[in-house]
Amino acid sequence: MYICAAQTQREVNQIISIWEELTRSYGIGGVALMAALTVLFFIQIYIYLFRYGRIPSFRNGSMKAADRGVRPLSVITVLGDDYDYLENTLPRLLTQDYERFEVVLVYVGSNEAFTDTLSGLCLTHANLTVTKIELDPRFPISNKMAINLGIKAARYDDIVVTTADAAPRSRRWLSFMAQGFASGEVVIGYCATERKPGFINRCIGCSRLMHSVRYLSRAACRKPYRATVHNMGFSKELYFKVRGFNYLGMNIGDDDLFVQRLLSRAASYSLVMTPSATVTQKVWGGMGWWYKERTFFGYAFRYYPGAVKRAVAAELWSRCLFFAAAVAALVLLPVEIKWGAAALLLLRYLLVASVVWRIGRRLGDRGYLFVYPLYDLFAPLSEALMFVVRNRKPSAGIWR
Repeated sequence: MYICAAQTQREVNQIISIWEELTRSYGIGGVALMAALTVLFFIQIYIYLFRYGRIPSFRNGSMKAADRGVRPLSVITVLGDDYDYLENTLPRLLTQDYERFEVVLVYVGSNEAFTDTLSGLCLTHANLTVTKIELDPRFPISNKMAINLGIKAARYDDIVVTTADAAPRSRRWLSFMAQGFASGEVVIGYCATERKPGFINRCIGCSRLMHSVRYLSRAACRKPYRATVHNMGFSKELYFKVRGFNYLGMNIGDDDLFVQRLLSRAASYSLVMTPSATVTQKVWGGMGWWYKERTFFGYAFRYYPGAVKRAVAAELWSRCLFFAAAVAALVLLPVEIKWGAAALLLLRYLLVASVVWRIGRRLGDRGYLFVYPLYDLFAPLSEALMFVVRNRKPSAGIWR
């Protein structure tokens, strides 16, 4: 007993001696800074390796052979006077390599020539259905109202929702979405942004990828909270069970707040992540356009569950504080600590970049590693700015 007590006392004395040596060499502030930097490093590594790192290895589970490729699907798209869509995107939907499906176009407009064009297409494509909502400036039609009409017009129970500015990358897109329905009542897919020349386009694509990683990783961890209106699915039975869309007074929330409502009653859900199941959204502008998009639709974040808000905040704050602590260590502490801080910065980047590369490969959305360091550094600041702006002065058009 006395030997154990003496040994414990020696260990305590050694710890005290190390502490005194550290505080004498670097000061209490320096020691606290090194400790904070180390803790923040491991928080970041945990988030990227053990949360976001679930995406590349995620598997929905085995599906019976009888369930593959036999479920009839209804694809719903809301459309305005868009001839480019009819020429370039609609054929990619109608020629999907899938046996039983229909495309339901909900046309919101009053152009008779466009209506006649749609009617002609229905005559030549048996799997195309058009439903029209007359456009009246006195009674604005929301996207939720239009999709609701499309769901009622759909012949099949399994509904796939996409948008007029998004197109499937592969003819097997519906096949993968059908496999998703074999595993769950709600199907969560991924939407990338259109590739164009230029550095800004790469920054927008990187932002979309990493913003999507948040909800995809939560779904991979069995804690889903949203999907994307460009590429999601649900059963008609579940839709009517939850009484349709919620937050009807808002022009946003049809792919996050609504999906949260669906998931509250769904028995199961499915996460479909493969390059062939990815759709691509058109890019309509530069960084200013993208900032407005994120600010506008991000207003719904205030209605998210507290656990989701805390998870997003934990990643952004830990990243921001990690960079701040690393810079402070590089500026204020002795040279040996500078090398240690630089090593942690480099190690974190290599680990994070490897995870981002693997996620991009899984989703078929690669090519962002050379712009990722800038996104990595400035994303917490831009997210904070958007948070302040959308709470001080919400974007026009959010409320009906």
